[in-house]
Amino acid sequence: MELNSGVSSTVSGIKAGLFEKTKDVLNYIPIMEKEFSRVESIIGNELTPEAAYFYYDFYEMALELREILKDTDAFRQDVVQKELIERTVNVCQELEDDKLWSLLTGVVKVDHVDRGYLEKKIKDKTILKILRALKSSFR
Repeated sequence: MELNSGVSSTVSGIKAGLFEKTKDVLNYIPIMEKEFSRVESIIGNELTPEAAYFYYDFYEMALELREILKDTDAFRQDVVQKELIERTVNVCQELEDDKLWSLLTGVVKVDHVDRGYLEKKIKDKTILKILRALKSSFR
């Protein structure tokens, strides 16, 4: 797959130790799902990205995820471009687990330069999509 090969250069430096953090980050799936369901049940439908920024509160979660993921080897690699993240997230179910980790840590790396990007990606359900795909890849 073309997307897999496009992401390959960003994941070559990820070591096996990265996967030890899997349980920690996967624990955020039910928390995110609960918040999305709560707000969407009040509003009556899924929020637009603009509305999501104001209605969902994931500030603390973004800080926690940043701390969990910032010390990985992938964090010290070059910043993954936002365009690659945006293009790839739509097909994340087709990606291998190391490429999903690259996407996840890529969001954190971009947030390092563009503060608030991680929280935005949590609110627009990008992180949830990646975590679900990561969870599925272990089955």
